[in-house]
Amino acid sequence: MFGFVSKNIVQFVNRRVVIEIQLCFFQNPCLKSISTTPKGKETSKATDFTVSYLVNSCGLSSDSALSVSKWFHLKTTENPDFVLLFFKKQGFTDTQIAKMISFRPDLLKFNPDKILKPKLDFLRDVGFSTPDLTFLLSKNPCILASSLDNLIVPAYGFLKNILGTDEVIILTAKRAPWLLHNDLHKMIGPKIRALRDHGVPDSSISAMIKQQPRCFIIAKPDRFTVALTKVKEMDFKPSSSFFYLALHAILSTSESNWEEKFELYRSFGWSEDDFLSAFKKQPRIMALSKDKMRKMMDFFSREPGLGLSVVSHCPNLLLLSLEKTIIPRWSVICVLMSHGILNKDVNFYTICCSKGENFLEKYVIKYQEKVTQVLEAYQGKTVIGG
Repeated sequence: MFGFVSKNIVQFVNRRVVIEIQLCFFQNPCLKSISTTPKGKETSKATDFTVSYLVNSCGLSSDSALSVSKWFHLKTTENPDFVLLFFKKQGFTDTQIAKMISFRPDLLKFNPDKILKPKLDFLRDVGFSTPDLTFLLSKNPCILASSLDNLIVPAYGFLKNILGTDEVIILTAKRAPWLLHNDLHKMIGPKIRALRDHGVPDSSISAMIKQQPRCFIIAKPDRFTVALTKVKEMDFKPSSSFFYLALHAILSTSESNWEEKFELYRSFGWSEDDFLSAFKKQPRIMALSKDKMRKMMDFFSREPGLGLSVVSHCPNLLLLSLEKTIIPRWSVICVLMSHGILNKDVNFYTICCSKGENFLEKYVIKYQEKVTQVLEAYQGKTVIGG
């Protein structure tokens, strides 16, 4: 019914794990070097030897080692020992090493000096500290299995042109390590051109990559363009941060899930115009779970002093915690209004956006001697509204 989201947009949420696996193994020639499973009588010996080494030397659990041994086998410990020693000298903890090997056991067959060290040297040269490196590579060891000259260096150069500084690249790479082991010219380049064609300035593109890097991987260029067109049709300004928040919301929600969420909002009385008005003010309302949407909308619809018009006007309220922020503060406001201390036209959104200590000082501590119920209301001991 709500037809501005294309049926072709990738169903990102359910495919997140699949995407990560595809990214890790995409264009990775190193996989060809992994030994095939031995056949016949050698299988049992090779499996036992591999499992024993993975558990006793690499720190894998028995279940993880058995799973790995179904497709990966070791014939000797000589090179694996060198690899483990190399990682320890580079500052990796035992836990991080186990994590890397469980995901990429083929690293044990790499030459530490010729294959692994040049990659760490490059990353250190551009500014990665040892904690940065160990965090990044234990999170995504596929970087170590990727070509330095063909993938890592070109990817870093691509990011440098877009993000500008090494510091920003490091922060972004730690958030999305896959950026450093893929052909970004092919993967992201067309989408950046599409953004520019739609009038999005380079500063906004840089912000998108820093804050929402997944927007650039979850859809093919043509689907990305469809989403861009829909965002422009909703009159989001290309230079606004809401533009890429809306783009991310559309790309990260499947069509069926989008329709279900839209219908949920409609079930509380919102028209399509009401929804569009709220979405344009805060696109992240579509990133909420349906359970939270339902609880929030139900609360506001039942409270006579609030109403859904408050949410439509200030959709940021939906992003707050119902139990920790909305209910305690509304309870306090209701107590103060019942004693004539506050007017009924109080701006509840402004009150909810104030810092916790400021709210406590201004509305609870200030009046707790005069109105004893105010502290009980804040602590959830007094039921208000309904």
